[in-house]
Amino acid sequence: MYTLHHYFLCPASRFIRLVLEEKKIKFNLQTEDYWDPQQSFLLMNPAGYFPILKSENGSPIVGPSVIMEYLEESYEKNFLFNKKFNSEIRRLVFWFENIFKQDVISPILYEKIYKRFEENKNPDSSILRKSNENLKFHLNYFNILIGQNDWLVGDKISYADIYFSANMSVLDYIGELNFQGFNEVKELYYKVKSRPSFKKILIDRIVGLNPGKNYENFDY
Repeated sequence: MYTLHHYFLCPASRFIRLVLEEKKIKFNLQTEDYWDPQQSFLLMNPAGYFPILKSENGSPIVGPSVIMEYLEESYEKNFLFNKKFNSEIRRLVFWFENIFKQDVISPILYEKIYKRFEENKNPDSSILRKSNENLKFHLNYFNILIGQNDWLVGDKISYADIYFSANMSVLDYIGELNFQGFNEVKELYYKVKSRPSFKKILIDRIVGLNPGKNYENFDY
C-alpha cells in the first residue's frame, strides 16, 4: 500500500492523488504542513516540496513529474500518455508544475492561506490583482489549446488535463476562479471534475476555510 504525503491545497499533491484514483491504485493519505514540513518529511525530501509517494518497503518517490513517470511505467491500467503527443503532454505538465505555479498558485496561496493562518494578516490586494491578471493570460492560452482539441492535448484525457484540473480546483476552493470569457476552459474543468476520481477531493475540507460556492457543482 502506498502512502501519499500531501497538502490539501497543493495542486501537485492533488494531481498525483487524482492520477492514483484514475489508475485505481490503493493508497493512504498523510497530510503534511505545507509551510513548515516536519523533520520526517524533510528526511525523505530535504528540498521540502510536495508530494511524496512512498510504499511500505520502498524508497520515497519525490515530485509530481517523477511520480507521474513512475506510475505510468509501473501500471498498465488506464494509460494517461498518448504516444503521438507525449512530448506535448510533458511540456504542459512542466508548465503547470513550474510556470503556472510561479505566476498564479504560489502568490495566491501565500496571500490568502499563509498570511491568514500563519501570520494573521490580510492579503496584499496588489499581489492578488497581479496574480489574477496572470491567471487570465494562462486561461486564454488554455482556451486556445482546448478549442483545437477538446482536451488540452489530443482526443482523450491525459496527465495535462488532470494537472490542469488539479490547479483549477485549488483556485475554485479558495474562490479565485472566474471563467467569464473562457468557456472552453470551464467545460474542460467540469468534464474532468465530474469524473469519479475527483469525488473524494470534493468532499475534503480545511478547518476554518469553507470552499467557494461553486466548488461542488458540476456546472454553473
